[in-house]
Amino acid sequence: MRKQYVLILLVGFVAIIVGGSLFAITSLSSSRRFVSTDNAQVVADLVQVGSMNAGRIRVLNVDVGSAVVEGQVIAIVELPTEVSKSGTTDTAKIGFLEVQDLQVDVLAPRSGIIAARWVKKGDIVPTGQRIVTLMDPRQVWVEANIEEDKISRIRPGQTVEVKIDSLRRTLTGRVDTISPVTTATLGVTATGSPPANLKSVDRVIPIKIILDANQPDIIPGVSAEIKIRTH
Repeated sequence: MRKQYVLILLVGFVAIIVGGSLFAITSLSSSRRFVSTDNAQVVADLVQVGSMNAGRIRVLNVDVGSAVVEGQVIAIVELPTEVSKSGTTDTAKIGFLEVQDLQVDVLAPRSGIIAARWVKKGDIVPTGQRIVTLMDPRQVWVEANIEEDKISRIRPGQTVEVKIDSLRRTLTGRVDTISPVTTATLGVTATGSPPANLKSVDRVIPIKIILDANQPDIIPGVSAEIKIRTH
């Protein structure tokens, strides 16, 4: 009975060793075939739209979520002009006359979706102030940061699995471009010098991943997990 018990323990011990070895081999093989990271997010091509003239927002035709086409009038801005002048002090009073010749249209520079609205009707805006932010849903990609000791295994064109929790599904894409510098290099100070404590800056290399198909329901800014097939 004792010998039988020892034999069972020995068999179990061998099974654990073999199972662990197989798991280690499988994991090592997988790590050689793939590079994975959860340091990734969805990025969109955002365009800031403003007026080339200072004035007052007379009409605002869009709101967040509105679809626009290139050339569509987003807003109408009234230009300030002299409305009266003092005969005694020779000072002019500037105001708005709501005259057609003193109004300018703000046009959508491309088709897309209004991602943000920064003003409301009646607001006074200076030249160049953004009125809305426009997002092109056809220009959405994934930006991932790859550890420096793994970047040599990444090549443009490699297949990528992209998992996005908010969509509850996995998408496919391909590596498009690889940055020639690390994020530590990109994170220079205003004087052009690197941060004082470089050890506090992650040395990872950004890569751009293009999705295989347009995803109109994807939300820019959400986090993602990516798995790049390297072999």
